[in-house]
Amino acid sequence: MPKRNSAFRFRRFARAGWAAFHSLHREVTIGRLDVRVADCSLVKSATVGALLLLSPAASYAQTDRETETRTLAEVQISLPADSLTGSPEPAAVITASEIRQSNIHSLADLVSLLPGVDVRVRGVGDAQADLALRGGTFDQTVILLNGINFTDAQTGHFALDLPIDLAMVQRIELLSPAQLMARGIVAFAAAVNIVVVEEYADQLRADISGGSYGTADASLLATRQVGPWSLTAATAYHRSDGYRPNTGYRHGSLFLQAIRYGSRDNLHLQLGGQMKGFGSNSFYSTKYPDQYEATRTLCASAEYTARRRSLTFHHSLYGRLHSDRFELFRDGYTTPPTWYTGHNRHLASLGGLRSRMVVPLGRGELLVGAELRREGIRSNVLGRPDSTLPDPYTHSDSRLGATAFAGYHLATGRWNMQAVGLALGHSQFGFDYGLAAEAECRLSTRTSLHATLARTYRLPSFTDRYYHSATQQANPDLEAEHSLAADLGLTLALRPLTFALTAYYRSGSNIIDWLRRTDTEMWYAQNLTSTSTLGIDASLLCRIDSLSLRAAYSYCNVASEADGWISAYALDYLRHRAELRLTYHLLPRLTLGTGLCYRLREGSWVDADGQVNPYGDALLLDASAEYSLGAAALYAEGHNLGGASYRDHGGIPMPGRTFRLGLRLRL
Repeated sequence: MPKRNSAFRFRRFARAGWAAFHSLHREVTIGRLDVRVADCSLVKSATVGALLLLSPAASYAQTDRETETRTLAEVQISLPADSLTGSPEPAAVITASEIRQSNIHSLADLVSLLPGVDVRVRGVGDAQADLALRGGTFDQTVILLNGINFTDAQTGHFALDLPIDLAMVQRIELLSPAQLMARGIVAFAAAVNIVVVEEYADQLRADISGGSYGTADASLLATRQVGPWSLTAATAYHRSDGYRPNTGYRHGSLFLQAIRYGSRDNLHLQLGGQMKGFGSNSFYSTKYPDQYEATRTLCASAEYTARRRSLTFHHSLYGRLHSDRFELFRDGYTTPPTWYTGHNRHLASLGGLRSRMVVPLGRGELLVGAELRREGIRSNVLGRPDSTLPDPYTHSDSRLGATAFAGYHLATGRWNMQAVGLALGHSQFGFDYGLAAEAECRLSTRTSLHATLARTYRLPSFTDRYYHSATQQANPDLEAEHSLAADLGLTLALRPLTFALTAYYRSGSNIIDWLRRTDTEMWYAQNLTSTSTLGIDASLLCRIDSLSLRAAYSYCNVASEADGWISAYALDYLRHRAELRLTYHLLPRLTLGTGLCYRLREGSWVDADGQVNPYGDALLLDASAEYSLGAAALYAEGHNLGGASYRDHGGIPMPGRTFRLGLRLRL
């Protein structure tokens, strides 16, 4: 690939699948014919016209008129290193402009803008959030960071424990099963890919804000171009006294990234760490309000892409460490009873190596690849007894999975199709497999249809298999759960309107859930017989001058054969979610925004007295205002302005009205 500072003149569309690579990080000039020459070309032969197009200098020489030079706004063109060059677009994307326009300062809340996504938070400020999609559970959704699967096997409660802040996010993608399996990864319900800012520019961003309940947030991001390298460093700190007793938190993160694009080789490095400590009032049981949790996360990866003639090779090496200390009775906050033996301590680890090769074959691309992934746990609760471990760990477990995958992508005329198959050999669960296919048909330049079909699976977590307490009984004999899913969608772009509608169905078997009978307090981890999930996701986006309107609606219904049982996760889902967001540029420097969201959650929660209560519905109103001062911007936000009383998870009430003031700088 040419150096970034080299330039070339754009003359025509090649329409080749690899054409976009030619413009990556290069200066592009666009040739312009003089008016008289353009008029003459209409009556001349096609051959002469082609010569004029290919020789813009000659065409300018035919007139002494002054030529017009116009500098266009810079546009960043990028492609994930492990993507097929012409594969279908992600199922949904939250773009950088949508992130800037939203009055959201939580990564969990931002992800909830994706269609069909249900984010159930415990507390606020990204203390802990469970991410589910289309009626699934938090363990059935995979979270990627820049295309790397850092989801550990302890529990999905920690899937969003990533060393990044909202200010670092460039976009968020919802990946289809075929797009995911093309990376050698399987998710029972879906996968979300969070992409950190990638810019070949020198810049500095800072954001500081404060608000209700002693909340304070600060973030700093710097990018620097050094030769062919794009370097990024970002840090963030968040704190709060808490909106009710024992809900305060302190979070800190540091993230480093280095990207190098070359003519034949690309390299992407990332390293990040995060520290969290938060009061966990009733997080896992309403009977114990004095809980506390502290987590530490360290993750790193290296991705290398090499192009040799017609072949493309992708190699990824990655690892993650996650420690967790859970206190049922918080130190220094309350006196534990005599039966309490001590805090739960866990250290989860994962590491993997993935390689893939893409080969042109016929009119499409053939991909083949393999991945080796190891997951482990050290704990005083989870795993099998192990006397060789250092204090405080007394139990451990590990498992190894080897995956082989292959697929084919074909883009021809109006059709864009992809099919992938995956086989897993696992040290604990034996053989399993996944299959996925998707197709997109462009009916016109404004209308397209898409369809997917997939067979997926999920392996039990270490928590599902080993966790025991006074009210919870794990099951070491749990089996993998499976699903067969299909969806059909329509996208219609009629400027200024963009409309999307998707209908989906998923049949699940051996579903893993925590269940209890109405006459007992003990929860048991079991494989449910089956579930059937049916739903629709619809969205409408309208942009007219200074006005931007986004409307979305999701419906979901989950039917199960678990009669007589109370479900902790699988049968708690959003049946209805309707959202309306409006952004209006009232003045050249003033932008106003408002959001209205209606939610109806199925399922129930159990209070401290053992009574079962339905979640019910909630209507949430947000508003924001931002005033631009060149490189700086002042903003104010209000959340839940109607003071709605609602719960996302268990018996944890969410905050009422909250407010925030902040300053944002970009240099």
